[in-house]
Amino acid sequence: MKRIWLLIIAFACFNSNVSAQNTTLRVSLKNSTATSYYVFIPELTLGSDYLKKGAHTVHLNKERTGTLKLELEKPVFAYVDISSGDDNDSKEIHYYLYLSPGDKLDLLADLLSRKTVITGKGSNNNQPMLSMIEAEGVRSFYGDSLPDRIITAANKYQADLKSVFPKYIKKYKPSADFVNVESENIKYAAVGTYYDFKESNKFSNWRAYQKYGSIWTKIQDSLFSRVTLNNSNALTAFNYAELVSNFLLREKERLWDAARKDPANFYREYYNTDTAAGKKLFDADMQNLLTQKILEKHFTGPVQEYAYGILISEGLGSHSPENMVSIFDEFKNRFPDSKYVKWFSRAIDTIRQQETQPLSNEMVFAPGNGSMLHTFADVLAMAKGKTVLLDMWGTWCGPCRNEISNNGPAIKAYFKDKGLDYFYVANNDMGHDDAWKKLIAYLNMTGTHILANPALSKDIMRTVKGSGYPTYVIIKKDGTWELSKAGYPMKRDVLFKQLDAALAMK
Repeated sequence: MKRIWLLIIAFACFNSNVSAQNTTLRVSLKNSTATSYYVFIPELTLGSDYLKKGAHTVHLNKERTGTLKLELEKPVFAYVDISSGDDNDSKEIHYYLYLSPGDKLDLLADLLSRKTVITGKGSNNNQPMLSMIEAEGVRSFYGDSLPDRIITAANKYQADLKSVFPKYIKKYKPSADFVNVESENIKYAAVGTYYDFKESNKFSNWRAYQKYGSIWTKIQDSLFSRVTLNNSNALTAFNYAELVSNFLLREKERLWDAARKDPANFYREYYNTDTAAGKKLFDADMQNLLTQKILEKHFTGPVQEYAYGILISEGLGSHSPENMVSIFDEFKNRFPDSKYVKWFSRAIDTIRQQETQPLSNEMVFAPGNGSMLHTFADVLAMAKGKTVLLDMWGTWCGPCRNEISNNGPAIKAYFKDKGLDYFYVANNDMGHDDAWKKLIAYLNMTGTHILANPALSKDIMRTVKGSGYPTYVIIKKDGTWELSKAGYPMKRDVLFKQLDAALAMK
């Protein structure tokens, strides 16, 4: 009996050890001056780098070698991006890896010949014969009005993978789990490549897309009909995990358009109510709640769990607190043992606390919320005799919220008692008064607030030649102004220098 118990204990210890094992990837470069390489694991990164779980910049030593160490509980696909480091003649190597718990891989990459050699434990799953096959020419297709070139490239990419895979299996004898996952990966190669390109390209050539959009969509629908969108067996596959992440974002964008073009059907299908009641819910949260409705409609089981992880990660990363607590609580009830519960609990508790913050006396609202202001000159009149940092933002604008959250406290600490005033002009937020004020309190945006009408937004951006949101303008005591030179993401020291100079004016 004692021996049996010892065996049981030993087996339990063995299981606990294999649940999470060390995995190492050592990359060595030839003919490169690069100082780092980049590794991206979509299943761990969850669409953004908020938790820094799966996006890694690995620094190289003087010998151009750098090692990434991971603790993995199960195999994952990873994308490795390596460059020559020479801006004048930049060459790149993109390598797909299948990392299993306990792997110890050595990858030697020659940037001149673009040849790679990979050795070590797990190398049978990662040889360049398969790992370096890519969709060719995609970057050069951006701006195309018609989908001819991209669909040809997407289909060729998938065909190349299908053709090489049997030869790869015969030559390298990869693990059974790799064969299963790579089979799923190949299934989603064409649809993932085409869908990602189409949804990005439409913004670079919007007028042509409006004309030929039906052609692009017809091909997309055909590709989607060949695969299963809700496929828990494919979650480890790189192309599938990326497709799920892309789908959540792009379907949300499509539904924003549907809310404008066909509101009755949109609100009935997604909010189960009439246009008036649905629009109120939609306007209060066009991000998190709508994404939840999309993932609830299209995904179940492990894929839905992964999609919730993306939703929560993106919401936290973009400082979008709307409905985040209730969404997380619902997710926690449905998936109580999910690793994402542990990952996000602390951040959600912070949101619970911040959401109780009220508006303060230091959050001043222009008369009528600024409804009588129509030109930049009207705003300059309000700022007469003051040095002002003017922030053109919007509650819907993720980069705006990021800049306010990441830089606002530091800016106000640096300029405390130095005579700097703050004007926040919210754009494209008319009718969202409650959400606007709630976010002001949540982000502790002390200063003067203006809810811009379309005329005011247009005049300010036209006058200052702003190219998007956020746009920062420095207004000086004498009524002159200049655009911030700090860029995006903000180079805080550059903004400090400009503001110090403005404050020094007599």
